[in-house]
Amino acid sequence: MTEQPKPGRQRLVIGIVVALVIIGLLVLVLDWRDARKVLGEADWRLVPAALLFTAISYACLSFGFATANHIFGVHMSWLDLSEIGFVSSVLNHLLSAGGAAGYSVRLLLMREQGAVLQDIVAASLFNSYLDSLGMLALLPIGLGYLLARHPLSPGTTVAVGIAALLLIILFFLATAMVLVHPLRSSVLRNLEKVARRLTHHDLTHALDEFDATMSRGVGVARTRPLLPALMIALVLTDWSACVAALWVCFHALGNPISLGVLLTGFTLGVTAGVLSMLPGGLGVQESSMAGLYSLLGVPFHRAVLASILFRVVYYLIPYLVSLGFYWWLLRRLGHATAETSALTES
Repeated sequence: MTEQPKPGRQRLVIGIVVALVIIGLLVLVLDWRDARKVLGEADWRLVPAALLFTAISYACLSFGFATANHIFGVHMSWLDLSEIGFVSSVLNHLLSAGGAAGYSVRLLLMREQGAVLQDIVAASLFNSYLDSLGMLALLPIGLGYLLARHPLSPGTTVAVGIAALLLIILFFLATAMVLVHPLRSSVLRNLEKVARRLTHHDLTHALDEFDATMSRGVGVARTRPLLPALMIALVLTDWSACVAALWVCFHALGNPISLGVLLTGFTLGVTAGVLSMLPGGLGVQESSMAGLYSLLGVPFHRAVLASILFRVVYYLIPYLVSLGFYWWLLRRLGHATAETSALTES
């Protein structure tokens, strides 16, 4: 039997979601001056094509999130899960911070619908793991093209090589953690020991339940291979649409570029923005992209404008659209709170 949501917890959910919306609006205002300038120079006949690729990318993200949750036993409707996946993905892109903002929204909204904590966390981690496959697939292409077309200094080459190697090692460790149960259990036991020393709380039961949830989800994925295959197809389509949106942004500013140059600047620029931990990689992603594209022969002015136009198309406009979804979620939660209060009073 599902636990009835408490009005106090629903008010907390609404308050946190409103706070995240306000933070997102502040980021939007800070970035809007440059956005307005670049929109004035763009060929508006091509911008709708960039928005179409953006819509395809977010649709894949949203449906992939819903699929991951069904694999891990979250029994919510596909529409509700896709809606939550959309607003949380937009928030993650806009605010970054390791995805904490988007994951918090997922956790709070899905708990209100009766989903179990361990299922939510396991599904989100599995979804993030598969999503990282796309970037990992693009990274060697970008690095290889950069080294082939513009040889770097020995020190820089070594640093880039070490960074790429570390990312590959982390990916294989993450794969082993997901698929190999003994390794995952061992890591979780060590994590519990560290957490107990730091917090003086026993997390054994919670981590055991998480481990069991991961094992159950991996078991479902193995017995129903079409579901993870669908998720991988969605990830590939998502990243392809994202890259296509950037290409259209360059084309809209009168500077179409080759696929190799496009992938190099996109992959390394987005990676730099994520690693910066600034909201959405604000400034870092644009400067990294512009510098890399300039290094590869793209006029610097055009590279800057294209990277800013990409931020408007792929980050800011979807955020404005997501506000409508936030409104619907808040309205739905508000009705649920009123109904629960009425039942309690009667």
